[in-house]
Amino acid sequence: MTEFPTLTTTERDRRYAAVRALMDQAGLDAVLVSGQGRDQLDRYLTNEGTRSYCVLPRHGEPVSVVPTGNITLGRYDEPGSRYERWVTDQRLTRPGHQLGDVLADLGLTAATIGVVGLRSRAPASVAGTIPFGTWQRVLDRLPEASFVDLHAEFEQLMLVHSEAELAMIRHSAAIGEAACAAMIEVAGAGVRESEISAAGMQSVTAAGGLWLNGPQRSGAERLGWAGPDWPWMGGGSRVLEKGDVYGAELFTLYGGFESQQQVEISVGQPDDVHRRLEEVAVEAYRRGVDYLHVGGTFAELCEVMEQPLREAGAWNMGPVVQTVSPVIYNGATHVGMDQQAGLAGVPLPHTTPRDGDFVIEPGVAFAFEPNACLDRARVSIGGTVIVTEQGVEELNSLCLRVNVV
Repeated sequence: MTEFPTLTTTERDRRYAAVRALMDQAGLDAVLVSGQGRDQLDRYLTNEGTRSYCVLPRHGEPVSVVPTGNITLGRYDEPGSRYERWVTDQRLTRPGHQLGDVLADLGLTAATIGVVGLRSRAPASVAGTIPFGTWQRVLDRLPEASFVDLHAEFEQLMLVHSEAELAMIRHSAAIGEAACAAMIEVAGAGVRESEISAAGMQSVTAAGGLWLNGPQRSGAERLGWAGPDWPWMGGGSRVLEKGDVYGAELFTLYGGFESQQQVEISVGQPDDVHRRLEEVAVEAYRRGVDYLHVGGTFAELCEVMEQPLREAGAWNMGPVVQTVSPVIYNGATHVGMDQQAGLAGVPLPHTTPRDGDFVIEPGVAFAFEPNACLDRARVSIGGTVIVTEQGVEELNSLCLRVNVV
């Protein structure tokens, strides 16, 4: 890959106009966006990865509030000078002068301020991303200000991407595709899980992307689906054997835009159960692609993609589909586990229903990730899919099947 797309101030101006339109609708004087949490939502206003608190007033220039001078100094060296900064006013908090004081400095002591970070639809941030102590100090410093929870409107705004943003997502997905190829190439009997992960991480990083650690697991049976145990418990990662299936969920970022790939690798030909689960997962993926269209709904998309699993008597661990960049809406999880005879005696997690609905617009990106499970066997496939006025674009291919090595 030789091209490295970036966003321009034209995109910045489009976003600021959209956020200020939200302010007009809600009668707000400013918006405060927290950059804490998995998706770092302040990036929508700053185009940086500083995990700041960004304040966009209804009139005037935005301010980015950061906690360490290590960040602010980075603008003044040669590497940092390469970039055109969206927010020129970057302020450093210090003892005795915190976020609430900066808001006061901006004349917002009695303002109505929309806040993004008190709650979220995102599964990793449902309780909010602003620490309790930080928020309490803001309230104490600005007793006459009014605060309005704006997370739902702001997150919904981020879901619908411009053509410039879609170019970034396409590039992210291409980086993820190359990472899948690197992982498949190195996998085999006698290879450690960590070596497969390292191949993917090296590929993503060399292409200018960011590897965000995600779930991975290998074995003839795979019941859990989270990060591996070995980085935290030691002992070395598992060595693959013939008959094992290795799976990983790649969270690939480029320029802050996430794509996802569900790479699935079988050491030797899969057994009949895993082949059947592959068929079910592929059918779910294809039905989703066939349904996806502007004007459809997320609820209907989930129902269409879940139906092949129900028909096969399979259960699903994670959602079969979710939005991506950012991860906001998710399909139901842990559906059908209580019907599996092979899970008798296992403490089962509760079923989490689909967490909302919206009408699909051009420019929305999805992670299609149908995962089909029977008892303790699991197959998960899928990649990033976007919908535009012209139709559906499938951005990945290697992760749409079980790859045999």
